[in-house]
Amino acid sequence: MPTEPVPWARVLVLMVVALLAAHLLDGLAWQHVRDPRVNDREWGRLLRSVGYVPTWIFGAWALWRVGKPAPGEPPNGLGWRAATLLLAPALSGGIAELVKLVVRRQRPGAESAEYLFRPYNVDLWSTKGLGLASSHTAVAFGAAFVLARCFPATRWVWYTLAAGCALTRVMAGAHYVSDTVAAAVLAWLTTEVVWRWAAKRKRRVSANGDSPLAVL
Repeated sequence: MPTEPVPWARVLVLMVVALLAAHLLDGLAWQHVRDPRVNDREWGRLLRSVGYVPTWIFGAWALWRVGKPAPGEPPNGLGWRAATLLLAPALSGGIAELVKLVVRRQRPGAESAEYLFRPYNVDLWSTKGLGLASSHTAVAFGAAFVLARCFPATRWVWYTLAAGCALTRVMAGAHYVSDTVAAAVLAWLTTEVVWRWAAKRKRRVSANGDSPLAVL
């Protein structure tokens, strides 16, 4: 599981630009993109399921089974990738929920695209009705970023599915565009941490000859 240096200055600039652009698009998307019936359509349900954590629990299980070496064969590294596919989407979605509790920006209204914020003295520990960041989108991009690293030739398949999940959340009126872009940023940062953690653990196992399960 190779890890490469990250050009953090460039990455952070791109993230800030993306977030600013997304906020500029929020009003336009609210006016022209919404389709309240998107989740009633089969393709809409498909794309939304990409942001469902159990989808990637099964995906990680499948990846682990494929990567499980036969007796006498060396490990191929897919077991570690399966661990990241399990952790990155789940952690990304969980962090998005925590961000909702801190930022407290409400979901788009039915009559206006105006940003509204819930006071801290109202439902302090409830994320119901809060939108920034979109946890479905965070889960979808957490999985997409892992799979893009595992199988670079297929990366645009996973990015398309994750972006489609984000689109359905905006079309449903459940999120602003900026909610989904913020979620993608959170997912990238989370995946970067998880991937580097897994790579470090893998190197330790290889050096010590320990069982991977003992380290995980």
